Amino acid sequence: MSGCRSSNSFKHHHAKDGREGYYCSTRLGGDWVLAESKQVAMDCVPAEVLAAYLDGTNQKKWNEDKVSDVKVSRVGPGLYRQAMVLKPQRVLTGKTTVMRYTQKIRVDKIGKGNYNAFVELDTTSKSNTKLRPFHILKVNVGLEQVGNDVHIFACGIMKVNRKIVPNLYIFDASGIAGAMAGKGTLWLSKHFQDRANKNR
Repeated sequence: MSGCRSSNSFKHHHAKDGREGYYCSTRLGGDWVLAESKQVAMDCVPAEVLAAYLDGTNQKKWNEDKVSDVKVSRVGPGLYRQAMVLKPQRVLTGKTTVMRYTQKIRVDKIGKGNYNAFVELDTTSKSNTKLRPFHILKVNVGLEQVGNDVHIFACGIMKVNRKIVPNLYIFDASGIAGAMAGKGTLWLSKHFQDRANKNR
């Protein structure tokens, strides 16, 4: 991604709930945004990180300020369906209603034990509400074993919904949307840090 942003663009993030890692948000022009994140899950293997990521209970727990419900179901070998329900959110122009959308997830095993998860918005799902944060979303999440830890890199491109993410004359909120997306999975580092601490 060096063609559209500097390697120094990543910012460190440490939230009150303990999630920690690095994120980057890059406006690509128009309604398009690139969101990236990097983090490390301690003392685990990629299969365990993948299982935690595909657990809707975990996603709801770590994003309870924004997420009302998450259901993940297996629909085939390496294929999953994720149904998201978002709580109403305050935006610059007011407040949204409840938002629903469905994502498709394809998991591929890389080498002996690494994984890649490809996540994209299912634009054909009848449960999607017209009011949602983005019109198009495609994300790659890479899980790589490095020593006793798993390095996690997420890279996603999205076309934001301007009814939710306005582009005002002096301020474009799409960068904030990208930053929020980049921070969205950083809970995985804290999840496995807590587990490692319990096992000590």
